[in-house]
Amino acid sequence: MPTLLQRISQGDESAVTRCVDEYAGLAWRLASRYLGAGSPEIEDAVQDIFTELWLNARRFDPAKGSEPSFVATIIHRRLTDYQRRRAARARLASGVAAASPEVHVSTRAPERLQDYVKDQDLGHVVRAFDTLPYEERTALWLSLHRGLSHSEIATATRTPMGTVKTRLRRGLARLTESLRPVLGGIAQPAGQERGA
Repeated sequence: MPTLLQRISQGDESAVTRCVDEYAGLAWRLASRYLGAGSPEIEDAVQDIFTELWLNARRFDPAKGSEPSFVATIIHRRLTDYQRRRAARARLASGVAAASPEVHVSTRAPERLQDYVKDQDLGHVVRAFDTLPYEERTALWLSLHRGLSHSEIATATRTPMGTVKTRLRRGLARLTESLRPVLGGIAQPAGQERGA
C-alpha cells in the first residue's frame, strides 16, 4: 500500500490532510524546540515544512528509509534554515546599528535583503551596507527593515518623495553591485533595478 507521501505525489488530495494530521504534532514540537516556545516564527516554519514535504513528496523512496525518517529530515533541514536566518538577522542588525546608530534597529528581517542573501555570509552584506551614503542607507533600512512606503519615508525623513525614490534606487543599485561577487551573478546588474 502506498505511503502518504507517495499518495500525495500521485495527486491524492485526501493524503494531504492525512499528512498534516500525522505529522503536524511532530513539526510543531520540533519547531518549538528549535525556535523557542512561543516564537512568532513557529507557525510560518510549520507551513514551510509542509510545503516542502509536498513539493518533495516524489523524492521519497521507501526502499531508502521510512516515511517518518524522511519527514524528520525535511523538518530538521527547514528548521535549521530558520535558525541560520535568525542568527544572520541578528548579525545584520548589529552591524547596521553600529554603522548608523541614528536608525532604529530591531531583529525583524529586512525582507528584500533576506531574498538577496539567503544562506550567504551576512558579514558581506553588513560591509556592503556600511559603504552606502548615510541618506541611502537610511532610506533602504526604513524600506527593507521597517516596511515603510515611499511616502512614509518621505514624511519620516522630511525629504521630497522624488528624492526618497532616487535614494532607494541608488542605494539598492550600489548594494547589488557590491554583493555581486558574493552572490555569484544572482544580483541584477546596476542600472537594471526596478523603477520606483
